[in-house]
Amino acid sequence: MDIPKRIQPLPEELPLSRRFLAAAAALIATLAFAAPAPALASTPPAACTVGGVAIPDGAPVPDDVPTVISCFDSVEAAEQFIEDGAPGDYQQLHPDVENARAAVAATVTVGKIWTGTSRSGSVLIHWGSGSGCYGVTFGFPNLGSGWTNNVRSAEGFNNCWSSQYDGTNYTGAVLTCAPYCSSLGALAAKTSSIVYRPVGTFG
Repeated sequence: MDIPKRIQPLPEELPLSRRFLAAAAALIATLAFAAPAPALASTPPAACTVGGVAIPDGAPVPDDVPTVISCFDSVEAAEQFIEDGAPGDYQQLHPDVENARAAVAATVTVGKIWTGTSRSGSVLIHWGSGSGCYGVTFGFPNLGSGWTNNVRSAEGFNNCWSSQYDGTNYTGAVLTCAPYCSSLGALAAKTSSIVYRPVGTFG
């Protein structure tokens, strides 16, 4: 005599509650063994520029200089922007100057900072009015998003030495690059504000 075989119900024939529990268990198992997605790091663009205001050397460096930043896909484009007078940005820092030609003649690079050591990574180019640090200083009380606590090498240009501060508004520990620092040592990835002073002047 043949013993009748028990026929298992197909998945769609399972009661709704059992099908729901089976699906939930499968989802939990998948999540439990899935590798965590890597966190997306926010990285600065290839090159940005930020303008400063010239202050007579020895005078207090203001901590209310507006942060006027423009970013570009290449260093060449950023440098050309400064050479062209930083149109639009210059007017924000010097609203009393109406002559565009004067702006072109008055913009110069005073320093650069990089996110990597030895001039590598993204670069933030600081520019100012005039011919550089000849009898004047340029203060940048904060560096802006993506740059604060992300500087690992720095260089001054046009008679400028840069003093890197680990606090905003020129506070905390300071390291002066005279004029170039391939790395910032203990201040690596800690710079929050910078002052560019005439060659021979330490922060």
